[in-house]
Amino acid sequence: MSSLSKAASILTCFTTENTGLTVSGVSEKLGLPKSSVSRLMKEMAELGLLQREQDGRGYGPGYLLFQLGSIYQMRFDLLEIVERIVRELVRKTGCTGYIGLLDDGEIVAMRKHLGTDAVRYRIEVGRRYPITYLSFGKAMLARRTDEEIQGFFTKYPAARPARMSAFLTEIASIRAQGWAEATVTSVAGAHGLGVAIVSPLTNQIVGYSLSFHADLVSTQKRHEIAMALVNSARHVAALTRDSYWLNT
Repeated sequence: MSSLSKAASILTCFTTENTGLTVSGVSEKLGLPKSSVSRLMKEMAELGLLQREQDGRGYGPGYLLFQLGSIYQMRFDLLEIVERIVRELVRKTGCTGYIGLLDDGEIVAMRKHLGTDAVRYRIEVGRRYPITYLSFGKAMLARRTDEEIQGFFTKYPAARPARMSAFLTEIASIRAQGWAEATVTSVAGAHGLGVAIVSPLTNQIVGYSLSFHADLVSTQKRHEIAMALVNSARHVAALTRDSYWLNT
């Protein structure tokens, strides 16, 4: 077992009922020598992962865990905020709503809320998709500069558009209007309009979209959906202090 694995195992010894750990208690629970546990817990305390109890007999969670926990909570608070927004958009528009995160160059679908139309869209929660496949994936890219986008596709070439110049022109339009559209999907005629929100404090980016069948939605209705997404993003930005939306 590596030192990192041992450190992680030590942290799992904390529970809501047991917020203080001793060397002997951890040694017994994990079946590790006291000497190695003592040495590792001391090092973890120096790094901020643990903190010495005032009586000097044990350790509690360190300040670094508190910092990371706060960031983790804020990250998923943003998801919860967006989910409430998407639920309301789905209720008002009848479209199907999706929420996703960017992870290692791909979109991970996190939430799905079915609309009232009969079309069965083939985007499933938990699955990964190319960033250019979903409307809000393109909206996420639009939050980067052209140079950063070029670098992104150098790192993740599998998703690189065949005509980069045309793609960057599309991205420029997305930046100007705030929303992106996807028309090439797994369901013929299905379209998606999406936006992206950034939390400046954590640099977390969340995308969300509304999907509908083009045959069931007029041009005027499509514009109304886009404006509903833009207005909702501005509402979320008032909470996250996302400067893009505050200035758009």
